[in-house]
Amino acid sequence: MNTLIFNSKNFRDNAVIQKLYAFSKIHDVELYLVGGSVRDMLLNRSTADFDFTLKSETIQFAKSFAESMSSPFVPLEEQPPTARVIVKTQQPNNGELCIDFTQFRAKTLIEDLCLRDLTINAMAIPLVSVMETDHPEIIDPCNGINNLEERQLLFPSEQVILDDPLRLMRIFRFSAQLDFHIPQKSFRLVQKHSNLLPNVSPERVRDELFKLLKNKKSNYYLQRMSEADLLPKVIPSLEKSLDSWSSLERFEKIPIPESLSVYRAEIETYLNEELGLFTNRCSLIKFCLLNTDYSVESGKHLRLSRKAVKFLKCISTEYPQLSDKVMTKKQIIAFLRDTTSEWWGVLLFSAVILPIPVGILKQIAETYYQHLLPILKRGRLISGEDLIRKFQLKEGREIGVLLKQIEEMQHHGEIQTRTEAFTAVEKLIQKKNKSI
Repeated sequence: MNTLIFNSKNFRDNAVIQKLYAFSKIHDVELYLVGGSVRDMLLNRSTADFDFTLKSETIQFAKSFAESMSSPFVPLEEQPPTARVIVKTQQPNNGELCIDFTQFRAKTLIEDLCLRDLTINAMAIPLVSVMETDHPEIIDPCNGINNLEERQLLFPSEQVILDDPLRLMRIFRFSAQLDFHIPQKSFRLVQKHSNLLPNVSPERVRDELFKLLKNKKSNYYLQRMSEADLLPKVIPSLEKSLDSWSSLERFEKIPIPESLSVYRAEIETYLNEELGLFTNRCSLIKFCLLNTDYSVESGKHLRLSRKAVKFLKCISTEYPQLSDKVMTKKQIIAFLRDTTSEWWGVLLFSAVILPIPVGILKQIAETYYQHLLPILKRGRLISGEDLIRKFQLKEGREIGVLLKQIEEMQHHGEIQTRTEAFTAVEKLIQKKNKSI
């Protein structure tokens, strides 16, 4: 028995949807709400995006609707013709509603739905049916409603995998996102066709992988991908380091050690900062835990952004600094200066794979916020122009060396004022002259 309910009233009361429906009637265009929009509404999941499909003239229709709303129009794909209209609203989620319009991929709507990735995404509802009745017609040629009720993920056919092998990964991402089961029938198809994944562009594979890594329990689903012989096709070097599951599991359970809980707000902001499309620091740390020795190489293969690759390089090469069970304040300051703005990433990564004492984690954070950050905010005590003016030095390497030495003394707390900095420079110059 169908227990899923499509809330027609909430959808129908949406002012933008009302305008879209009126516009479609004026232009005699049949629109169908489709795919993830239908799925999420049947599952009572909130969404700020709507997907529609129509038979023809998609780009022209979307562009005309955008003009009627004085809204941005964004062409997305040529085949099938796809465009996006971004409408400003008074609602949450940045006050934007994204509406995507896609042309049928086949001659009929039924044929189009049967070409989609999963049965739960292969349903459509005529817009007129939603707007005119409380019990809209759901077009469901692939038994998607039953699969939704059973919380199962099935491919409409084996052919949809051959059409786009990225769907081999997508089924695991949806499993994580929706907490749905992948039955043996689907799992065997993934195993059977896993060798097709390398035919997909690295950028598309990357996006799907990092959407999955953003899930708080990605470890389980990545292991399932590994069991299906799919993950090694995503990260070939992973075959050399499959002993990292426990590290990934520990990080997902406790990404922020208890001793650092006082800094939770700062850490969460840091971890959630995007360093590329679908890619934040948290997901990059997970990626590195899976594949520490080859993370930079794998990141480049997946065409990660320069910022993301730089972050991977930092955490994978700097963490050995924290292998000592005891660190002096001087060593901590050197670590913070070497890792610059990414010290949190190195620290959190290291806390998962190294036996770092709780006290050291806390001491590093306190040293940064109580000692180093005030110095960084203040900036250099003296400049190169100060040295030229006061000591009649000429521009060149000597000034750079002196400034670096003064900066190190400042960071280690040996000097705190401009006067002390000038005195230190004078001594350094005298020392150099005596050695000549």
